[in-house]
Parts: sequence; structure tokens; C-alpha cells
Amino acid sequence: LVRLAPAVVRAMEEARERRRHLATQEALELSERRYRAVVEDQADPILRMLPDLTITFVNSAYCRYFGLTRESMLGRSVLLHVLPEDQDAARRFLAGIGSGALINERDARVKDAGGAERWMHWAARGICDAGGALLEIQVVGRDVTELRRAMNALGAARERLQRLSRRLLEVQEDERRHLARELHDDIGQGLTAIKLNLESVARGQGSSMETRVGEALEATRHTIERVRQLSINLRPLQLDDLGLVAALRSHLDRQARLGRLTPHFEIQEMPSKLTAEVEIACFRVAQEAINNIVRHARAGNVWLRLFVAGERLALSVRDDGAGFDVATAQRRAAVGESLGVISMEERVALAGGTLQIHSAPGQGTVVVASFPVGVR
Repeated sequence: LVRLAPAVVRAMEEARERRRHLATQEALELSERRYRAVVEDQADPILRMLPDLTITFVNSAYCRYFGLTRESMLGRSVLLHVLPEDQDAARRFLAGIGSGALINERDARVKDAGGAERWMHWAARGICDAGGALLEIQVVGRDVTELRRAMNALGAARERLQRLSRRLLEVQEDERRHLARELHDDIGQGLTAIKLNLESVARGQGSSMETRVGEALEATRHTIERVRQLSINLRPLQLDDLGLVAALRSHLDRQARLGRLTPHFEIQEMPSKLTAEVEIACFRVAQEAINNIVRHARAGNVWLRLFVAGERLALSVRDDGAGFDVATAQRRAAVGESLGVISMEERVALAGGTLQIHSAPGQGTVVVASFPVGVR
């Protein structure tokens, strides 16, 4: 019995050790099952890999996103899903994963189940043993393609706004120079002529009083007309006093005479009330379109239609002139070289409307703006 005692003690210790090992193994398996149950319920793709980038686990969301079975991915390199030109950067990113709670993040391009190129945001962290040695890397992904597109669109819109702002300042200065020149060269000279004629009459010098008064009256009429034209170009009084239809008809007739065009004006039943935003946007679009016809189209006729289509007010300005390439004009507008197109687009958008331009070389041009009828 004395000799058997040590063997019995060893056997009992081995049994206890086996029970402890079995309990530890069961606890690990339970923990693993719980972990897998948690990650399986996640909507984001999740995977784990060895330090050599061999995949050891993927959740169902990962399988769905890439259109592959779990069995086909286990044991393969995670670089399977990374675009070839991005693989070196992905290796460097994953090589930087170490021990601790630090999470490394980056965006990378991948191919989804349909073969489309998408952007995925990856958040990776290391899983280490008790001694701090890296055992695995866990990565959680999230598709950020639409977010990146929105950010790119926002950046492009910001650049476009900056270009437009610069161009608007340039145009504003040009308009101020033009107005100053008109005031100095035309109106100023007319007023000077009136002054000289009246001074001559007062002194009783030179030609007869009747001739001098006639010249002064003619200079006065010319000056009044120039002031009226300048005022109309800045803002037509008819728009405030008589409404949109009268302002459009007046501008069409005046510009048609200037450009030797035959005007055609068609109006259907109008809403009883339009917002000020819609009225001014509608007039400015027509003004820009008609002015462009006079300056560039080499047309013989211009048609202006104003009508209601459903719940929207539609404006159409058409000519039978030379036409132009719309795509080229839009590219020039996008870089701030053509303010006319972009100013029409911005005015219409601010009034809640839409703008369409149809044209081709030798086929004339149609500009159609549509606005909501409701009163704000």
C-alpha cells in the first residue's frame, strides 16, 4: 500500500488535470460559439485571419457581400478580394497590426458579388495570447461607396461654387464698368449737351432759340430713353407693376426688333398667383435665352411659350438659328467659362424648378424651364 500511494496520488492529480483541461476546453468552445453567434448576427462583413493573411473565419454577411461560400474562402489569402493595384498597400496596412486594443482603419477598393468595384472601410485589431504574441487579426468592414460618392460630389460642388463665385465677381465688375461707361459716355454727354444748349439760350448767343431748344429737347429725349433702357436691363418695371406676362412680352418685342427677329408669343391660362422667386427666375431665364439668340443664334424667328403642365409652370424659348453643342457648353459652364448656362441652372434650381436645353449645330435651340406652381 505504501508503494501504491504515490501512484494513486499521481492518478488523482492527472484526473483532476484532465477535468480542468476539459472544463477549459468546454469554456473555450462555449466562448467561441457565443462569439460566432454574435458576429453571425452582424450586418457588416467580419473576418479573422492569421498573421500571414490566411482567412480562418468569415461571417454570413461577408459571404453574401462577396458572393462566395465560407468553405471557398477559408484557408485562402484575404488579398483575394483586394484589387491588384491596392494589394501592396493592404499588406502594409495589415503588417502594422500589433498587440493591444489599438484599431487600425483604412478604406480599400474591393469587388462585390456582382463584380462591381466598391469602397470598403476596414477596421482591424490584433488578437494576442497571454504573452502578447499576435495570434490572429480580426477585421470588420463597412461599404462606404455611397458615402465617398457623396463626399466627392460635395467637393465638386464646392469647387464649382468657388468658380461660380469668382466668375460672378468678374461679371459684376464688368457690369459696373459697363454701367459707368454708359453713364459717362452716353448719359453724361447728353446732359452736358442739354446744359450747353440751355446756357446758350440763356445768353442769347449763336443760333436761334427755337433751334437750341429743339436740340436740348432731343438730347433730353435720348437721355431719358437711355436711362429707361438701363433701368429695364437692371430690373424691368413691368415685372413689378404689370406682372410676368407683360414683362416677357415687352422684352421679347424689344429684343426681336434689336435682332431683326420675328417674335412669336404664346400664352395659355396662367395661375392666379406665382411666388416672387418663380416670377423672377422665369423672367431671367427668358431674358438670358432671348439675349443669347440675338447675340449668337443668327436666327430668323424666336418663339416664347408660357403654359401650365400639371402642377408646374413651363417656359419654352425656341429659335431656328445656328444651334450649338450642348455637351461642350455644359463642360465650359462646369469650369466657369460660360456663365449664361450656369446662371440659368442656378436660378431655376433656387426656385425649385428644372432646366433642359436641347440644341445641335444647324438645328436651332430650345430652352425649357419648369417651375412649381404652388405658393410658398
